Amino acid sequence: MATLRSLLRAGWSQFVADLRTDRFLRYILLLAVVLTGFFFWHRIPNFATRDEFSRILDALVPYGSVIEDPSWESLRSGVVWGRTPFGATTFLYGFLLLPVVVIALFAGQGEAIAALASPAWEFGFYEAWHTTPEWIWTLSIALVRLANVAFAVGSVYLTYRIGVELASRPAGRLASLFLTLSFGFLTIAHEGGEDMPATFLVLLSILLLARYVRQGDTQQFLAASVTGGLAIGFKLTAAPVIGVIAVAHLLRVHRSDQSGLARLQPGLVLTGALLGLLFILVSFPTAVVGRLDLVVERIVGGSLSRASHPTGPDAPILWWFLRGYLSALGLPLFVGSVTGIAASLWHLRDKPASAPAAVLVFTGLFGYLLLFSGWHDFRVHHLLPTIPLAAILLGWTVTRFWDRRPSLAGPLLAILLITSSLYAGVGVAGYADMPRDDAVTWLETEAEEDAVLEVYRRHLQDTAVPHSMTVQHAYGASDAGETLDPCPTYIQLGYRDLLYLAEDTYYRNGIVRASYVRSLVSEEYGYEIVAEFGPRPPNFVPDRPTPGVYHELIRLGIVPQTDQYADEQELRPNQYTLILERTGECDQSREQPF
Repeated sequence: MATLRSLLRAGWSQFVADLRTDRFLRYILLLAVVLTGFFFWHRIPNFATRDEFSRILDALVPYGSVIEDPSWESLRSGVVWGRTPFGATTFLYGFLLLPVVVIALFAGQGEAIAALASPAWEFGFYEAWHTTPEWIWTLSIALVRLANVAFAVGSVYLTYRIGVELASRPAGRLASLFLTLSFGFLTIAHEGGEDMPATFLVLLSILLLARYVRQGDTQQFLAASVTGGLAIGFKLTAAPVIGVIAVAHLLRVHRSDQSGLARLQPGLVLTGALLGLLFILVSFPTAVVGRLDLVVERIVGGSLSRASHPTGPDAPILWWFLRGYLSALGLPLFVGSVTGIAASLWHLRDKPASAPAAVLVFTGLFGYLLLFSGWHDFRVHHLLPTIPLAAILLGWTVTRFWDRRPSLAGPLLAILLITSSLYAGVGVAGYADMPRDDAVTWLETEAEEDAVLEVYRRHLQDTAVPHSMTVQHAYGASDAGETLDPCPTYIQLGYRDLLYLAEDTYYRNGIVRASYVRSLVSEEYGYEIVAEFGPRPPNFVPDRPTPGVYHELIRLGIVPQTDQYADEQELRPNQYTLILERTGECDQSREQPF
């Protein structure tokens, strides 16, 4: 604990000193706060992603279990419930949501939290969401997202500090600015999840290791082992940090003037490994309550099987990398990042003084790329930790180029910053006018109190549903033996419903469902289109990049809000929402084929 307090004091002193020394840093951090926090309340009280809902429930269910029955077994069952529970995120969000629980208890609404002890999975926990007071979800999501904004701004500062450690303050400034202008980084800051905290901890670990290599302070190495273990505890794909720790130790051994076994410091390595393993284990709530088997299942049954578990269309891995980075960075910053990485790698041949720190950054970057190259597919949030690492190498490259050719570097840098600012700015501005938010506002204003809304999605998050409105979800209703209202007031179709109209979709296909959706958009069955939100696809047929066709990806690097897959945030195209209202006779023959 004394070591921890010492490192925290040193870190705070460094942060204050940087703000005083580098006047540009405060403006970069302010820009980061504005961009990461802009309209952070979008979709509230609904959720940005399914993962966001799952992580918040993972924290609230144990509270509900204990309020319902104050006992160790209730706490244990509440922890064991859920999707994972998902590592250290449950602890973090449990701490963040404690004020929500306390307010509910003092307001006499503790039963609302207790009712979350065993939420039903149907329609993405719709019943738990619908029956719980709206203020609980509003405050919970707001606290979680603000915490992610804080981690994002912290990641910007750590990127700056690693850039300074690697090269100079100008390199650090540029690296942090490039990260701040990366739209993929900004989107992850707009949701609750484990990705941003894990990225923050990975960057902190790399910074500590760079100082360990330079100074030889073993406390830095052990602290890096702890933060690396915590990063893995938040997200198992942070495992490449283990390779960075190992490389850092080898670099320090190479610099050591000791000889024999003492030079290798096996005791230090063993202590660091044990600390890292310990913090990985205690990061999982299931391990803390004695269910190590669930931790093993998560690691072996979940993460290791991810490479063979397809959740998107089949396409070459290069296509997935290009798709992810073009939408995350934009075309100019993507080209700049690739150039910066290649130039920095070439520059290492000259063995510059900053080579050890650069090697650590490269180790982390290539470790992640190697990890994901074995997957079937991945999302922007999986690539998140590589974005600041690429920004660091780009910042380093630009400062070297500036020293040699300032007359050429200046205009090129200006073009890169202006185009990246436009891409990120337009993308973030889109949060102020999201189709599903607009659809919810319309329903709250126009729909009668007893109106019924019919939707066809599997999960609540995929819909535009007012918290107080009566909803019937047709997907799986017949299998569950439920009887649907044959003539609801409204029917809602979204972008993913329209995918049934697109040929050769990898997941949503079938002639019967496609015919039904086409009949609805053709205003049959006595329903007419009364409202649309977001850009309508041509003839209602989504036009998304063809898997494996590379030239179609260029648009993703030019238009910041583009079509997404699976568990990513659904941005403007994916949020297209169509509302039909019953205006004619009730067509009793209408059958919902879901």
